[in-house]
Amino acid sequence: MTTIKVIGDILSGNYQPTLTGNRVVDASLIDHFCQNLAAALHLPQIAVKAEHHWRFELDPTVLYLIDQRIIKTTDQLLDHHNVIAIDHTDLVRGQVALIRKQLQTSHFINTTN
Repeated sequence: MTTIKVIGDILSGNYQPTLTGNRVVDASLIDHFCQNLAAALHLPQIAVKAEHHWRFELDPTVLYLIDQRIIKTTDQLLDHHNVIAIDHTDLVRGQVALIRKQLQTSHFINTTN
């Protein structure tokens, strides 16, 4: 099973971007996105996790879905095969149709839908 980590805010370290500036709201928005994505991909809820304390370290066995605003801060992240940018608005609104299609088209996730 592929583990997907969704990064929309970073609560620790030198660089701490947030979605709205409110930690509780941000956590809720990202969790909602994770739940919607797991359901859309027919994956168990534990397969799609929010990562709030990420330190820009990539595990090659994990697929990272990262807010495009975070990716724009560094040129290094998109050089990795396991990093995909999420549209900021889709992340905030919990809309997963675009990223679902991208994951299925690129064969990161195998589903029959």
